Amino acid sequence: MLQDEADRVPAADGAERPPAVDADQIPDLDVVDNARSRLATRYPAGDERHRWETLALPMEDVRALSAVIHAARGGPGCPVHALDVGASLVLLRNLRLYLDRLEADLLDGAQQVDLSWDLIAAIIGIPRAEAQNRHRALRARPDPQ
Repeated sequence: MLQDEADRVPAADGAERPPAVDADQIPDLDVVDNARSRLATRYPAGDERHRWETLALPMEDVRALSAVIHAARGGPGCPVHALDVGASLVLLRNLRLYLDRLEADLLDGAQQVDLSWDLIAAIIGIPRAEAQNRHRALRARPDPQ
């Protein structure tokens, strides 16, 4: 996933690359699990499931984040707590890693079906060199939890 413009790192060749992620920036698995557990309890899925495992899939994480945002905006339901927002930010960081991994896998797949870098770059709307640099940078990112 693209970083905010302020977070982008210019490369020596002028192309911008996502910043490298230090191991310290990767959410700890226990922290991610605790965040999911908290949000599953406070913002259950539509069928009233409460187990944290129901939030283990990325789309469920997105639903939980949406529920917290809705509550923070004064929507009906339980009032939002600062810990809910903190848990949401943990899940958001993990979702970014998940989307980066997904993008890298799709770029690999594009190469496996013989799409040229010129065509890949045109599809995603960036120059060829930037697409190749982006692929390398995404491949170097850690796996999500």
